Amino acid sequence: MRAISVFLFTILFLFLPPQVSAQENWVINSFESEIEILENGKVSVVETIDVDFGSLQKHGIFRDLPFVYTLTEGGKRYTELVVEQVTVNNSSVPYETNKSGDFIELRIGDPDRTVSGAQSYRIQYTVAGVLNSFENHDELYWNVTGNGWPVPIQRVSATVILPTEAIIQITCFAGAFGSKENCSSEQTSKKEASLSSTGLGVGEGLTIVVSFEKGLVPIITVPPPKSIFDSLFTPANLAVFALVTFLGIGTIFWLWFSRGRDYWLRKRFIGDPAAKHEVRPVGAHETIVVEYSPPEKLRPAQIGTLMDERADTLDVTATIVDLAQRGFLQITEEPKKWIFGSTDYVLTKQNKGESELLSYEKELLDRLFDDGETVKISNLETKFYEDLKVVKDKLYDQMITDRFFYENPEKIRKKYLFFGIGIVAIGAGLIWLGLAFTLAVLVAVGAAIIISGAALIVFSQRMPRKTARGREMYRRTKGLELFISTAEKYRQRFFEKKNLFNEVLPYAIVFGLTEKFAKAFKDMGIEPSQPSWYSGTVPFSAAVFGTSISSFSNSLSSAMTAAPGGSGFSGGGGFSGGGFGGGGGGSW
Repeated sequence: MRAISVFLFTILFLFLPPQVSAQENWVINSFESEIEILENGKVSVVETIDVDFGSLQKHGIFRDLPFVYTLTEGGKRYTELVVEQVTVNNSSVPYETNKSGDFIELRIGDPDRTVSGAQSYRIQYTVAGVLNSFENHDELYWNVTGNGWPVPIQRVSATVILPTEAIIQITCFAGAFGSKENCSSEQTSKKEASLSSTGLGVGEGLTIVVSFEKGLVPIITVPPPKSIFDSLFTPANLAVFALVTFLGIGTIFWLWFSRGRDYWLRKRFIGDPAAKHEVRPVGAHETIVVEYSPPEKLRPAQIGTLMDERADTLDVTATIVDLAQRGFLQITEEPKKWIFGSTDYVLTKQNKGESELLSYEKELLDRLFDDGETVKISNLETKFYEDLKVVKDKLYDQMITDRFFYENPEKIRKKYLFFGIGIVAIGAGLIWLGLAFTLAVLVAVGAAIIISGAALIVFSQRMPRKTARGREMYRRTKGLELFISTAEKYRQRFFEKKNLFNEVLPYAIVFGLTEKFAKAFKDMGIEPSQPSWYSGTVPFSAAVFGTSISSFSNSLSSAMTAAPGGSGFSGGGGFSGGGFGGGGGGSW
C-alpha cells in the first residue's frame, strides 16, 4: 500500500529542486518539527531550529517555505501558508515575510542587531492543501527540513499527530534530493508517529510519509490565487473606473469650456457695456462673408497664427515673401548647378525705412541679414533654427499686444500638455501600486486617470483662447481664405486692381493655396506683371511663378528649421526532498 501511494504521488508531482547555497561556517544542532493534522483539514507545523553561529556575527536565519508546487504534467498545485508566530530563545523577535517566486521567505532577526553563539528559533505556521487523497487512504507526504540549507543538520526529528487514531503506515527518507535511504521511524500509537535522522550534510534533508484512514479530515483543494486582472472586471471596479473616467473627462471638458473656448462678440451684449462686450458664446452663430483684402490690414503671419493658433514656420516664410513684395528685400532664384541639384535662392536686403515694420518683422530682417546685405537660403541651414524661435516668440507677443490672444498660445499648450503627462504618470503609478499590492480598485482608478490624462494631452492643443476681438478677426480671416480659394469667381476685382496678385500672394502661402491661386489666374486669362521683387530663371507666368514660390517656400522652411546633427564620430517512488513542505534556509 505504501508503494502504491508513493508511486501515485510521484506521478502527480515534479517536486521542487533543492535550493543549496554555498556552505556557511555555522551549524544546525537540532531541527525538531511537530506536525499536527487538524480536524478542518489544515496542517499545523511548529519548527524548533537550534543553531550555533559560533563567533560569527549574524542577524538571524531565514526560512524558505514553498507554497506552490509544480505538477508532473506541467500544471501547478497551490497551498495556503500562514505564519502565525516566531520566537527566538522564547522571546519575540522581528521578522519579515516576502513572496519570491513559489516560496515565502521568512527572514528572522533584527537588521540593527547581530547575534552569535547558540540560538533557538521557533516557527509556527499553518498550511492548507497539502493532504492527498487516494483510493483506499489519505496521506501526508511532507519534506520536513527542505534540502536547501547551506549547513549540516546534526539531528532532525518529526512528530506527526492525527486528530484521532487512524494511522495506517509510516515511512521516511533522508539524504540528498532524490535519496531513497530510509530513516528511523516509530509509530507510538494509531494517533502519533515519530520519525528522525542524524548527521545530515549540506543540501540534505528529511522527508516523511504518513498514510491514514480515508475521510478522517477534509482534503482541502486550494484554488490558484486570483490574478488582479481576474478581480479587475467586477461590477464595483468597473463602476469606479467609469465614475473616475467620467469625472476626469468632464473636468477636462469644463476646463476647455471655461478656459479654452474663444470669446465671441455678439450683437446683443449682456451686462455692463463697458466690459468690452466679451461674453461667452451661447448658441452664437458665425457667418463667413468674403473679404477682398486682409481685415484691418493684418499681416500674413498674424492671419496664419489666428487660423491655427500657432506661430509656425509657414507664417515666417509668408512674412519673407510679404516683406519682399513690400520692398524690404529682393528674392533671386539661382539655377540648378546640375540636373539633379536643387534650386537655391538669394535674399538681398533693400534700402528702405523700417519704421512701419512690426516688431517680429524687424526681428526677422535683422536676423536674416546679420552677416551682410545678402544671404543664400542654403546658408541658413543648421543655424537659423534658433533665430526662428525668437521670431516666433516676437510674433506671439505681437498677437497678445494686438489683443487677439490673452496669453501665448504655445505656453498654454505646453502647460496643459505637461499637466496631462503628469496625470498619466500618476495613473501609471497607481496601476503599479495596485499590481504590487494586488488592489484591483487602484488599477481601475489608475487606468481611468491615464485615460483622463491622455484626453488632456489631446485637449491641450485646443486650450489657447482668442479674445472676442481675436475671434472676430478669425471669422473675417476665413472670409479672406474664401476669396483666395475661389478667386476665379471674383475676376473683376483682379482686373480693377492690377497689383492684387502680388498683395494677396503671401496670404495664399499662409492658407496653403499658392499654386491653386496662381492657376486661377491662368484660368481667368489674367497674366500679372513680372514682380519687381522676384527674379526667376524662366520667363514669367502666373502658373510658373506659383510653382516657383511654392518651391521657395518649401526650401526656406526646410532651411530655417534644420538643426545641427549629432556627433561626427560613429520517475516513481518516494525520496528525500519529495512531498510538500521543504524549502530550506540560511543565515543573514
